[in-house]
This record gives sequence, C-alpha cells and structure tokens, in this order.
Amino acid sequence: MGSPTRAALIGAAIAGGFGGLWAVWAASGLDGTAHGVLVALGIVLGLAVVVPAVVLARRAPSGDRGDGSLFTSRAYRVIVAAEVVAIVVGNVLLGRFGLGAFVIAWTAFVVGVHFLAFGRAFAQVFTTIGVFMIAGAGLGLIVGLVGLGDARILLVTGIVSAVVLLGAGARTVLAAHLVWP
Repeated sequence: MGSPTRAALIGAAIAGGFGGLWAVWAASGLDGTAHGVLVALGIVLGLAVVVPAVVLARRAPSGDRGDGSLFTSRAYRVIVAAEVVAIVVGNVLLGRFGLGAFVIAWTAFVVGVHFLAFGRAFAQVFTTIGVFMIAGAGLGLIVGLVGLGDARILLVTGIVSAVVLLGAGARTVLAAHLVWP
C-alpha cells in the first residue's frame, strides 16, 4: 500500500465518520437494546477511525506532486456533485412513489457508483470500495423485494455500508500507523 498521504488519511477520517453514520442509520431499523448497542458501536468504531486518522494526517507527507490532492481536483468536485444530485433526486422519487424503505439502498448504490468513478479517476482501491457498497445496496434491494421488511432493508444495507467504509478507513489508519509508529 505504501505510506498513506495526508489526503489518504483525510479520506480515512471521512470514511470513518460516514461508516459510523451508516451504522446509526442501520440501527434505525431496530428497537430497544439492539438499537442502542448498534448506535453506540457505530459511534465508537467511527471515532476509532476518525481520531487516529486526523492525528496521523497532521504528521503525514502531503503526497502532492504539484497537482494538488484529489479533494481539490475538478474530477472530485464533479463526481461528488453528481453523487449529491443523484441521491437527492432518487430519494425524492422513491418517497413520492411510496418506496421510502429503499432510500438507504439507493443511497448506498449511488455512493458505490461514486467510488467506482473515483477508482477510474484516482486510485484502484476506490473501485473495491464501490463494488462492496453496490453489493450492500443490492442485498438491501433483495431483502425488500422478497418482503423481509423495511427494518431489514435498513439493517442489511446499513451494516454492509458501515463495514465497508469503516474497514477502508481502518486499513489506511493501520498502514499509516505501521509507517509512523
């Protein structure tokens, strides 16, 4: 993997934050103790990635080759803008057609596609993340289509998405920690 750059560690912090939020979203399909446990787990695991990623980013090399980080590139801005529009439009349409239970699956699908685009524009590792996010969306869709209920759509899609993003962020943090103990 090589030494993670500052941008990679910032990306890991973003992945950790969103991974934790996906777990919290997944928990909305649960009641009682299970809900509380999954929310707490999402927050703790998210912070377990975000905090060291931010700390390590402060001492990481920038990795810039004179062309700036991916966060400042035009491709990044275009991909993220298209992602946001697709999520909003798709979620509004799903709601209008009474398919609100599939909002989480649509969102995971769009996030996955955004990572596929990142894979083409920036680094192959994003492709892997995208494939797994799309798989989680597909599982959520299948759960809904076979009639297992809205709560299970939330749970399956949210947990898969959380694991993918938390795992990706943790991988980068671990690689940086091994380089700069």
